[in-house]
Amino acid sequence: MKTKTITITLLLATLVTSLNLTAQDQPTPSKVKEVGIGLASLNYFSLQYRWGSENRLFRISGNIGGTTSSENATEENTGFGYPELSGTTKTTSPITLICGLSFSILKIKSVSEKLGILYGGIVAFSYLANETITDKVSYNIINPSITTITKSKQNDQTFQPSLGISVGAVYKINSSFLLYAEIDPNIYYAYSNTLMNSTIINNDPNSPYTRTGNSTSSKSTFGLANLANSGASLTIVYRLTN
Repeated sequence: MKTKTITITLLLATLVTSLNLTAQDQPTPSKVKEVGIGLASLNYFSLQYRWGSENRLFRISGNIGGTTSSENATEENTGFGYPELSGTTKTTSPITLICGLSFSILKIKSVSEKLGILYGGIVAFSYLANETITDKVSYNIINPSITTITKSKQNDQTFQPSLGISVGAVYKINSSFLLYAEIDPNIYYAYSNTLMNSTIINNDPNSPYTRTGNSTSSKSTFGLANLANSGASLTIVYRLTN
């Protein structure tokens, strides 16, 4: 009986030791921290911070972008309408500002020593502000000294939360630098406010007038975004720890 007890004890000890050695043989994913700069559509930048392991990363991204534009147009009306008007129109958007914040959980599967694929979920919120200024001068073809000047300013604001997925690849340039490429299709809800201010001045000596007006409007939309390659982003990151 004593021999059997010793034998069972030795077997249990051997089993426990074997399990411990097996557990120690399993590789533990390295802890990593990364900072990066992303670029999308050539005018949309992001600053990113990532942490986790080589198999799963948590990411916080702050995004900002902007555009500006100006357009001049000339209208020639030689029809039989009355009054027959012609003129010029200048439309400018001093800046269209887009900014936002997003949080992602990304899983990474290694394909080779340097290449991997990634996928994960994204929760994001973005804000868009746009101002459009229009100056239009119209004159009567029959009497060009009679003009109508229209000045308008339109301000738009859009608030847009979204929920999406990220699909892409990662390339390890070296132990410190990595390049991520991804597309982020998402479902979004957008709420927009528009404020319009306008002034119309007519100098017709027979019936001159000046009119001013303000109007506001709002709308809500649902949709899909970033389903095409045009929404792809590139991010280069520096790995702080391995």
